Amino acid sequence: MSTAPSNYGILNKLIITLIAMLGYGGWAYYCNVPANGDIELHTIAFRAGIIQGGYSGILTLTQMILLQAVLKHLNQHLTLNLNMIATITTASALQYAIIVPVHLANDTPNILMTLLPGFFIGTAFSFAYLLSIKNKYY
Repeated sequence: MSTAPSNYGILNKLIITLIAMLGYGGWAYYCNVPANGDIELHTIAFRAGIIQGGYSGILTLTQMILLQAVLKHLNQHLTLNLNMIATITTASALQYAIIVPVHLANDTPNILMTLLPGFFIGTAFSFAYLLSIKNKYY
């Protein structure tokens, strides 16, 4: 029997969410801060960092919940490997359908550079997260 407190899963999700907020927000700021010191572009970079960090936290938490729900829903219909691919693809498509328009609305100058690392990190994270919970469903 586990000695971990009952809210251990929630605490882990909140820690992961905080890491996502700080990491992605910092990256978005770094990608968009102007080299020439232009204050208007600096403000846009700061805003991009706040936006990216804020919704990265929300989307990371949502992503974990969505991954678990989709994996659970498809577990009777697909093998584990196919389920993981379908789950990651579905969750990522939904996530980027939100992320890209937010950056377009913000006039983020370097959207691809801002989001590309997150795509790879997010896919790896999703895969690792699914591996960590797969025993609940398979």
